Amino acid sequence: MLGINEILSKFILKKELTEQEKFKILRSKRIDTKVVEYLMSKLNHLHIEVLGEYEGSLFELMSVGELEGWCWQTTESAIVFLNDDDYIERGNLRFDERTPEYYHSWICFKFEGTEYVLDPCLSLLCKKSDYLEIFEIDVKGKVSAKAVREELIRQVTAPKKKEVIVHGPEDVNTPLYRNGAGYKTKIDKGKIKKLTVHYYSEG
Repeated sequence: MLGINEILSKFILKKELTEQEKFKILRSKRIDTKVVEYLMSKLNHLHIEVLGEYEGSLFELMSVGELEGWCWQTTESAIVFLNDDDYIERGNLRFDERTPEYYHSWICFKFEGTEYVLDPCLSLLCKKSDYLEIFEIDVKGKVSAKAVREELIRQVTAPKKKEVIVHGPEDVNTPLYRNGAGYKTKIDKGKIKKLTVHYYSEG
């Protein structure tokens, strides 16, 4: 197995990287703890339940890989706590020759003038410029935090139920795309104060 310096040399020389090597590069790039603290404070009131098997904060579940396969639901649930002009991108990542198109979604946000990507389902937090370069991203759709928040509030406040299953059309630019998760919310003056989301099996 190649070490990080050898992998970086391959990358600089524009040689084909494996999926594992691409992840290793992104995870080797240190992110300032202030960025992590900022996100943790923003996402403090988001609680996720995966099927009936796992539950916890986004970072707890992200650290043990339990959010893989739930990219649409996770990005939409988390983005509502970020700033209005932060956004979700949806499109293809290029992992390697075997997986040239991995259909996915990720969160883009700004902190102190720098743009970052939070990709909870692939357990990545990195600068957006690095994410774009490593994965050669092909963006198919984009939606703002403000649009997702407003649509989620609209859907959960209409029916008078303890938990509301939210739905979105098959449009990659729609706020709630391929969602189908259940939400319990605490909303005050148009702001989401607390959010519990339950991921259900599609079967």
